Amino acid sequence: MEHSLNHYQDPVYEAALQGQGLHAFEAWWSRDIAWFEAPNQRRGGWSGVGRLVLARENQPALTMFVKKQQNHGRRTWRHPLAGEPTFRREFDRLQALAKAGIPAPKVLMYAESLEQGNQRAILVTENLHDFVDLEQLLPTILTQPVAQRRHLLRAVAQQVRRFHDLGWVHRALYPKHIFVRLDDSAPQVALIDLEKARQSLGAWRRAQFDLAALHRHTEGLNGCDRLYFFKQYLHGDASTRPLGWCDRQLLKRITKRSKR
Repeated sequence: MEHSLNHYQDPVYEAALQGQGLHAFEAWWSRDIAWFEAPNQRRGGWSGVGRLVLARENQPALTMFVKKQQNHGRRTWRHPLAGEPTFRREFDRLQALAKAGIPAPKVLMYAESLEQGNQRAILVTENLHDFVDLEQLLPTILTQPVAQRRHLLRAVAQQVRRFHDLGWVHRALYPKHIFVRLDDSAPQVALIDLEKARQSLGAWRRAQFDLAALHRHTEGLNGCDRLYFFKQYLHGDASTRPLGWCDRQLLKRITKRSKR
């Protein structure tokens, strides 16, 4: 027997999705999607993500990313046996970022279900239109004049700092999880793949964990660019001032951790 739990649907898109027959958990679960890759088999179950495009009358097509998982949870003190679905955690974090006004994929639907003892979850987000991940942008960034390159680095650094100031640590802050939309005024930066993110009480801990991961996966940036990024992360518009003793110690720890 199937029991639907924690069902959320964005009211703006509810009618459009129901018009496509996507009105209940089983309709989403049985809908064929184009997997990006074979679902991961781990945590005692499986989890995968695919892309679904829905045609709409007199409107642009709706492009969505559909994540499905079964028996794929993380054990917590509240959920010591079956664990908490990792997509529930991502759903909560995406909603928190939306409330704080920080760009992130828009949640169109989230639902859970218990079916013959199997814990299932679906998370559907809208495509980030005109955004490109930083991993793809890096080769282009490295060939740009210093002013243009730092324009982008500043936007990324300050958005990561805004995320950290909410008390979150991403825990998988790689270039492929940072999406950028370039425009003439200021680049827009959005973070994705938040299922590993969690609250962390220490500002230094958040910076060490995430900035070290980002440092490790941006090999092409030179030392001056890295220092500029770090200053923008710390002080934003006041980044021209010299690093203080505490700032230098934090930078040393980030650099050391990035070499693990």
